[in-house]
Amino acid sequence: MNIQTSKTEGTANEKLWMAVIDSAIEDWVHGPGPHKTKAEFFLFQDEEDFPYVCRSAGLDPSLVRESLWTIRARASFDLNACVA
Repeated sequence: MNIQTSKTEGTANEKLWMAVIDSAIEDWVHGPGPHKTKAEFFLFQDEEDFPYVCRSAGLDPSLVRESLWTIRARASFDLNACVA
């Protein structure tokens, strides 16, 4: 999952931090247990590193987190709908 809209936008530093966010999302979605747990904490609960990484990537941390909560809720709803 790639949050960045275009690979050509942003500075090299922003692209580096965007890759950190992309990696965390990838671990959250597809990673093994320990990676998934760490990524989930980083994406949804971390109040120091996550905001810093987002701002370094040129993103608003609250908007990124809001998008992630929406994705999480949708995935949970879809999973529950398939089980019912």
